[in-house]
Amino acid sequence: MLTTCFRCKRRFELDPVFVGFELSKLKKKKPSHYQAVCPACRTVNKVSVKELQPELDQVADEIQQMVAEYEEEKAQAKAEKQAKAQTKT
Repeated sequence: MLTTCFRCKRRFELDPVFVGFELSKLKKKKPSHYQAVCPACRTVNKVSVKELQPELDQVADEIQQMVAEYEEEKAQAKAEKQAKAQTKT
């Protein structure tokens, strides 16, 4: 997915798997935009999710796998933190 920065006009590519993963982590269930950061000038660019949807649909399985791994790591870290807190008391 190629995107053009509105400030410096540089074109940069977005990884659809990463974008889908980041959108799934948001608390908002149906986001309308993704905030892409320009690698050159660090400006935040709003990219419409409707424009990204075809690419996101193609890699939906990879996105779901990445989300599942993230949730598993998050649950494991929480369990370790609780176990550590219990051993202190």
